[in-house]
Amino acid sequence: MRRQKAFKIASGFALVAWVGAALSALLVATFGVIGLAGWGDYTYRVEAPLPGLSVHSQFQPSWAVHQSAEVCTQLDVMNPETECYNFVLDGHQRTDGTYVQGDVRPVEAQLSGRVLLDAEPGWNSLMASLYGMQVLSMLVVTFLLIQLWLMLRAASRGHEFTDHMVRRLRFIGWTLVAWEFAEPFLWLFFSPKANDYSGATTFGPSLHLSFGSMEPGGPSLTMIAFGLLLVLLAELFRHGAALAEEQELTV
Repeated sequence: MRRQKAFKIASGFALVAWVGAALSALLVATFGVIGLAGWGDYTYRVEAPLPGLSVHSQFQPSWAVHQSAEVCTQLDVMNPETECYNFVLDGHQRTDGTYVQGDVRPVEAQLSGRVLLDAEPGWNSLMASLYGMQVLSMLVVTFLLIQLWLMLRAASRGHEFTDHMVRRLRFIGWTLVAWEFAEPFLWLFFSPKANDYSGATTFGPSLHLSFGSMEPGGPSLTMIAFGLLLVLLAELFRHGAALAEEQELTV
């Protein structure tokens, strides 16, 4: 009884999660249609004040960027270098205005983040690609959460691990594997480079800013292994359910 209650609580969380993912996909798709149709820009922030709770949601197309360079051996506050990162780790200041590194000196830094993108209202191939891929990935997550919710709901009602539940677990596993192979392939056509954006150029006293993943990366071996593990578990559960049914028939 306690176990069924735990499954019921878990199924409630899964229900909220997949409904939230579906609504988020619908919201992002709506924002994309508004921008691509020329009815508004591509930056949206939604605020929904509720009694005792204020919900803030926003979405803006973005792409990963990164910087990488050596760290300056010393920092001159009056004349900082432009080809290395100007910071010191537990350093001290000299009388001539320079800072030197402490006993542990950083030699290289790699910084990463995301650059937020915007464009004039109307059709834009890159914006359409980014919105489309975002919505598609949300729909994949929604599908996985729905399968998880159905499994937890069946378990909360005291149902045995039937063929339907085995099939749903198998769906989750194969969907993870398929998406890991499909996503890099799709980015071949929808990435910034596929839309003739070859990179970013910066000017002035700053290090070069590079787009991350301009070339679509390969599938994640970790996610593929996890998906195959779920498929294997589904087969084990199916085999166990078949043995249990055979034993009941024998008795």
